Amino acid sequence: MKFPHLSSLAAVIGFAICLGLFTVGCGSSDSANPPAVSINDPGNGGSDAASHTVSTDVGGTAGKRSDFRGEEFPEVILTTTKGDIRLKLDAKKAPATVDNFLTNYISTNHYDGTIFHYVQPKGMILGGLFDSGMNPRETMSEIQNEAMNGLKNKRGTIAMSRDPGFIHSSTCQFFINCADNTSFDHIGTDDSGSFGYCVFGEVIEGMDVVDAISKVDVKSSDGFINLPQEPVQILSAQRVK
Repeated sequence: MKFPHLSSLAAVIGFAICLGLFTVGCGSSDSANPPAVSINDPGNGGSDAASHTVSTDVGGTAGKRSDFRGEEFPEVILTTTKGDIRLKLDAKKAPATVDNFLTNYISTNHYDGTIFHYVQPKGMILGGLFDSGMNPRETMSEIQNEAMNGLKNKRGTIAMSRDPGFIHSSTCQFFINCADNTSFDHIGTDDSGSFGYCVFGEVIEGMDVVDAISKVDVKSSDGFINLPQEPVQILSAQRVK
């Protein structure tokens, strides 16, 4: 996919198919391709809109007790095998995304034991779906994309990944920007390429840990690229404020 605001395209990182269930693609700073996502139908490249069921309630939390509680800037600590990362979320500008992150995934311990399955210095670290055995976790409904909230994909921010062909398709996967990834920012509503990727918070402690994760030795395996040779796990993800 091309971003219309780029005068020249960076090298394509590409897509990879794993387990016959998920398509994974990755991008770097100012890359022509968005970051990794999961989709439901790799056989047609995600072109079947019917495969995407987007929740119409805030955060995709229908039938669940919300863990949002109305705070504007809740905080979460990701305890990883490389150290702790403290996140300050922005529920004022991305309420549905923060609610989804907290209610559907943090409060259910979804992220505990998952890995960062794509890392790149000056790019991003991406995770939230697979465990160390590369088995995908179950996800909730896809949510509305709040990328038009004014927050930019600057170094140190956390954003939601999604299917690059569908605007409203985020579930559990997230990435932390290790550089200013301007090609992921919202610039318009005409198509998926210009709509962007929703930033919903920032790292307030542990950016050195993020950088360390981004620089680990990587390999290509079973359709994955830039996969850490030794799994970098999220041991726990807990709300602390």
